[in-house]
Amino acid sequence: MFEKLNRTIFQKRFKKFKQIEERERRFVNYNSAKTIMLLFESDYTENNQEVRELIRKLTADGKKVMAWGFSANKVVVSPILPDFRILNKKNCDFTQKPAESFFRELESVQFDLLLDITVHDILPLNYLTLYAHAGFKAGAGKSDPLLYDFVLDIKHLTTLSDEENAFELDASYIYNQIIFYLKSIQTSD
Repeated sequence: MFEKLNRTIFQKRFKKFKQIEERERRFVNYNSAKTIMLLFESDYTENNQEVRELIRKLTADGKKVMAWGFSANKVVVSPILPDFRILNKKNCDFTQKPAESFFRELESVQFDLLLDITVHDILPLNYLTLYAHAGFKAGAGKSDPLLYDFVLDIKHLTTLSDEENAFELDASYIYNQIIFYLKSIQTSD
């Protein structure tokens, strides 16, 4: 019941924000992106090896990366670093909107590209996606597709049970697909 109410509140805030805030959208391909915000779903142990490897790949390509994740744990043990942090429910109000301090921090940063590589629809990260100043926002189609400029359709992908065609949808898959398309799309501007 609360989840449905929180989603309804998010939709109202989303519509209000879209009426007030005029975001300058622009296509940003992978090569021209210099600053990237990466949103991810933290694993239970908060090691996030998969995400850290993706961050290493991006920084090796000369990208400045700020990664923010969300954990369902009651207590987050990962340190808060300038470019890597994990939020939890304690950092959010009862509607699952992150604390204002996080939004004040986001106000001062401009990103070329926002990549949401979460598999599940996580409301606090949807708020961060909405309020982040990014020229181009890309993510998987789990929630409202109007959050993103580029939507990867994952609704038809499921975990298959037979061993021959075993496939598990994860953050690396979403990341690789989005990056593939961002590298493939050629623009004339």
